[in-house]
Amino acid sequence: MESDVSQLLLITDESPISAKMSAHYEQLYYQVLVAEDPVLAMPLLHKHAVHLILFFYDPNMPQQTALLKDMLETFEEIPLIVVTKVVTALDVTDLLAMGITSVFSLPLDRQQSLDNCVARHIRHAKLFFANRLYRQQLEQTNRRLNDSLAELERDQQAGRSMQQRLMPPEHTQRNGLTIQRHMQSSLYLSGDFVDHTSLADGSVLFYLADVSGHGASSAMLTILLKSLTRGILADQQLEQDQSVAIAGIMSRLNEEIMDFDVDKHVTMFMGLISADRSTLTYCVGGHYPMPVLYQQQQLNYLEGLGSSFPLGLFAEAEYQSLQQSLTDDFALLLCSDGVLEVIPNNQQEDQEAVLLDLLRNNGCNIDGLVSGLQLDKRQQLPDDIAVFSIEGNAHG
Repeated sequence: MESDVSQLLLITDESPISAKMSAHYEQLYYQVLVAEDPVLAMPLLHKHAVHLILFFYDPNMPQQTALLKDMLETFEEIPLIVVTKVVTALDVTDLLAMGITSVFSLPLDRQQSLDNCVARHIRHAKLFFANRLYRQQLEQTNRRLNDSLAELERDQQAGRSMQQRLMPPEHTQRNGLTIQRHMQSSLYLSGDFVDHTSLADGSVLFYLADVSGHGASSAMLTILLKSLTRGILADQQLEQDQSVAIAGIMSRLNEEIMDFDVDKHVTMFMGLISADRSTLTYCVGGHYPMPVLYQQQQLNYLEGLGSSFPLGLFAEAEYQSLQQSLTDDFALLLCSDGVLEVIPNNQQEDQEAVLLDLLRNNGCNIDGLVSGLQLDKRQQLPDDIAVFSIEGNAHG
């Protein structure tokens, strides 16, 4: 940090001048360093934070001329005032051309003018040094910040890679069903997650989860969800002789998230398609918008909006299972609420109708939604987007 002390270096080989000028400037509250031998001047400048050099200069002394040039070259940022015997105006011009800050002539009969000049240039020098120090500190801070950002980016990329690896493939055939997913994150890591798995009886369990917030903490909770869901699912199948109750899974997930106390909540839609692909059993945990079902040339939202709370908000929340009959040509499309953020409409109740019309015109599938909203052309998104589709083998 720049000192508040104003320090000047007095260079003179005449002891009377040295004593007089030192006492004078110390009375003016300057800290005075004295070099009565010019050879000592450069070491003092290297060692101390000098704000101004006051040099009683004899141009007839080659050693002093050499010192003058060295100081101007090495410490050009320090104001240098010369007090010397001036013969002509050309002498002053030559000194100023060398880079001298100011020139005063001997005998010195303008002490007040010299004092004013010293005070002015010390103020300027201290401001210069303070700004330089601030700039250096800022550059160091920026370098550290850039290093931290680079490390954070590497961590985010590693987290993104891990999160992507934990998700199912983008296109899968499972138990006679065609399953696809499409994910776009607003940041490196996504708070949206999808997963599906085949059960021992031939049914297929799937879910779409949307964790509140963005970034690493939300992404970590999606990874935790996968582990918790698979663990709870395994417990249920063992306890209930291969049968699965998705409302029970949702309740257990709610309890686990509440126990973690992560200040996050999760909206989730979980579904179970029977082995014969004739029935969809599902549970809604605050998910919005509701999935869209296409079958027998009809396109509608599933019922159950608001049937229960998001996970992680209320310990006493209860979850209920709903059912929907399926035909061979069914197509089910789920999406996170990030899709609504890119629909050009401000009224939420109208957005559902707009989304339904878009799917009706472009097809109730991921390709239709992506092309209809031009998601593949968007470089930035206001929110994470997850789209998940399941189609029966007779669809299309």
